[in-house]
Amino acid sequence: MAHSFNVSDRVAAGDYNEIWHRCWSESRTAWDRGEVSPALRQLIDEKGWELPSGVGIVPGCGRGYDAMFLARPGLRMVGADLSSLAVDAATAIRDERGIPADQVEFATLDFFDFAVPEGGYQVAYDYTFFCALHPSMRAAWGARYAEIMAPGAHLIALMFPLAKDDADRERGPPFLVCEDDYRRALGDCFELIHIDPSCKAHDTRVGQEVITVWRRK
Repeated sequence: MAHSFNVSDRVAAGDYNEIWHRCWSESRTAWDRGEVSPALRQLIDEKGWELPSGVGIVPGCGRGYDAMFLARPGLRMVGADLSSLAVDAATAIRDERGIPADQVEFATLDFFDFAVPEGGYQVAYDYTFFCALHPSMRAAWGARYAEIMAPGAHLIALMFPLAKDDADRERGPPFLVCEDDYRRALGDCFELIHIDPSCKAHDTRVGQEVITVWRRK
């Protein structure tokens, strides 16, 4: 399949700050579709998924569309990104839309190393973040979510891009994924409580996305 992120570098664990900041500085953000992911909108608006109250986080938030969509009375969202350019872009869009800063905050953060608010997060949304990480980092990804999320919290993971059996799973980003990759990474700390293989998708990603919700035990 085509790898639309257009990042030629072979990404290793220590290279992410430089890689993603360079993508933003050179406007190489082909993963950005300019809107809320259709599967997330369908889950919340059409299927009426009830989100816990508290504080939520969207790692790798980019321009912040999903974080702004999820924010609502009782749920304050944090959009986090390694690139300050992404955070600046998201903040500008938020301000243009008149969304209060105390409802959605955007911050330049390293997902694996930042201070977690007392009580942890109640909601997280993970879309083009898991697939941006080298497969060697997936266990750390799952351990970090287990660390930052409160018992009963919901991790909404839109799995993308789905792997074919004969696909090259070591080429990326984005790196190909499957349900078992998430199960292994999340281990015994989360249980799968919702999966929709027929969820809506961006036009160019039909058949490559499956939305899931995992509950922190």
